[in-house]
Amino acid sequence: MWCHFAGELMQLYEVKQRLKESKRTLRCNEVGVILESLGFVVRDGSRGGHKIYTHPRLKDFYSGSYNCGHGRNPEIKPAYINQILKNLDTYDAELRECFGGADSD
Repeated sequence: MWCHFAGELMQLYEVKQRLKESKRTLRCNEVGVILESLGFVVRDGSRGGHKIYTHPRLKDFYSGSYNCGHGRNPEIKPAYINQILKNLDTYDAELRECFGGADSD
């Protein structure tokens, strides 16, 4: 599987660690940047603050979502971070292929 990302990449392990360690203080914009660093496409959902993320290279992954709440760059609830982590774990092998398998826990 070939994956192309723009800009600086965060390795999958680093992303998971960041999400686990900071799950109570992560802000909406930061989560979007983190997901995009792994090749996810993040877009606005139908309601204010709702975000949808997809990945064009992950077979059988349709979408995930999280809610940013209201205000300027609010913190995301830990339950949404846990769901993102669950998705990353589910598609771990395919995401690693995107990085050439060089990433390890």
